[in-house]
Amino acid sequence: MNRIAILLAGFGVTAIGCNEYEIIQEDKFEEYDEDANAPDIAVDPASLAFGEINVFDDDGSSAATVTEVVTVFNEGVGDLHIAGMSLADEDEVEFEISSITSVLINPEGSAQFTVTFTPSTSADYTNSVLIESDDPDEPVVEIPLTGTGIAPVIDVTPTEYDFGSLYIGCDGAQAFTISNVGNADLDVTGFDFNTGSTDFDFDNSEDAHGDLPWTLAPTDSVEVYVEYVPFDEYDDVAYLMVQSTDPYTPEVMSFVEGAGALYGENLDVFEQPIKGETDIIFAVDRSCSMNDDIENVQDNFATFVGTLVGLDADYQVAATVEDGGCINGSDLFIDNTFSASDAEDAITTMINLNGSYGSNTERAFMLLEACLAEASSGGCNDGLVRDDATLNLVMVSDEPEQSTNNYSYYVSLFQSLKDNPDDMVIHAIGGDYPGGCGSASAYTGAYEATVATGGLFLSICATDYGVQLEELAEGSAQDLTSFELTDWPVEETLVVRIDGVTTTIGWEYNATDNAIDFEDDYIPEGGSVIEAEYALYGDCDT
Repeated sequence: MNRIAILLAGFGVTAIGCNEYEIIQEDKFEEYDEDANAPDIAVDPASLAFGEINVFDDDGSSAATVTEVVTVFNEGVGDLHIAGMSLADEDEVEFEISSITSVLINPEGSAQFTVTFTPSTSADYTNSVLIESDDPDEPVVEIPLTGTGIAPVIDVTPTEYDFGSLYIGCDGAQAFTISNVGNADLDVTGFDFNTGSTDFDFDNSEDAHGDLPWTLAPTDSVEVYVEYVPFDEYDDVAYLMVQSTDPYTPEVMSFVEGAGALYGENLDVFEQPIKGETDIIFAVDRSCSMNDDIENVQDNFATFVGTLVGLDADYQVAATVEDGGCINGSDLFIDNTFSASDAEDAITTMINLNGSYGSNTERAFMLLEACLAEASSGGCNDGLVRDDATLNLVMVSDEPEQSTNNYSYYVSLFQSLKDNPDDMVIHAIGGDYPGGCGSASAYTGAYEATVATGGLFLSICATDYGVQLEELAEGSAQDLTSFELTDWPVEETLVVRIDGVTTTIGWEYNATDNAIDFEDDYIPEGGSVIEAEYALYGDCDT
């Protein structure tokens, strides 16, 4: 008997043999019918490799893009319906797909869409196009996408830096490293350093690396520096902006901060004398070879006194020549009560002797030692040396100094007479150092003493003693223009007040002498109170 197929409603029944039947589900027939009329999707190309793409066009004017066409074929016998197309990673914006030209593709027909790759920086990019359709065998087709962006990439480290708390006046420096972590040359084109504080300073290192722009090959780096020296207790911030040809981040910013801490402060108070007090004592070699030189000193002494008067100095001047140390004549000293002619007469009396010259003729240090010993209370020169006056000792000879002790002994001895050793200064008029001049030998011993105390050394061979003595008077008068501080200041924190009023002009800090120096037109008047307030340096190593 032949096999027959019988279709019943809801079931497929097949008779086998006589009355043997096998029931088959109807959906098997439907599936068979659908397969017989199914679409079959195919794509070309099956994957897209864009390769290496420069992020910018060659002229740098716009972003570089590459577009490829993908064709979708229907190789089946039924119509192919495209249900949707998307990127597997929708956040990967470097790849973009267009709409397909037709969502219905007839058998043996095709449609197209494009994939565009626009790299934004140096990186390897991957993604996939997902095509959904009614192909029963491949409802989703995946097209892998790859591409590499070629571009410079800037990296600046650290991105933020805190100097912490530094003592006022201490300094800190931090290097900021600019690197090219991309795969194409990077040009560093400029910097912006913005801060409202004067305590920061930016060093762009052009001295080391040359003028901008700098070209950094991949993996290359350079360093620039931010320096911080706080001069107050305020918090300070700064922003370093680095500009480059990185197409993705052409500007990168680093944040910098710090604060100052006060280690200590000091206030010095000075009272300007009404007149500068100065005591000047000449020790003169009275040997016979000195006659002409002594006459030059005496004849030009009026110039010396006139210069002191012009300086408004409160001066006392004397000359010592005797071994015993007592000043010759009826006048113990010459001061501003003397006329010019009286001053010349008085100094002539003091220098000239009636009788022998004594054993200390060419020993000015020993003459001065004896003279100053008699200046104490009850001595023959009592009143010659005042407590608040500067002491200027002037040695005059055409021979080397021949006192029994070394010059340093006498410098220390004479400095001990003053509370402030700087108030004692030794000057000299003698043969030029080191070779002498004319018939005069080099005035050794005296020369070294002038160097040790900051005094003047004048040539005894000079033809114009008026100029010499004028210079000596200026160097001997008490300095009313300079005020030495008691401690070392952070210079930028110095505040100067005169009679309580802050002044910022007419003075400067003298780091050599650790003093406030006033210009001639701004010298505080006599009786003024000068205040100098400043911060002290802390231990900058902590």
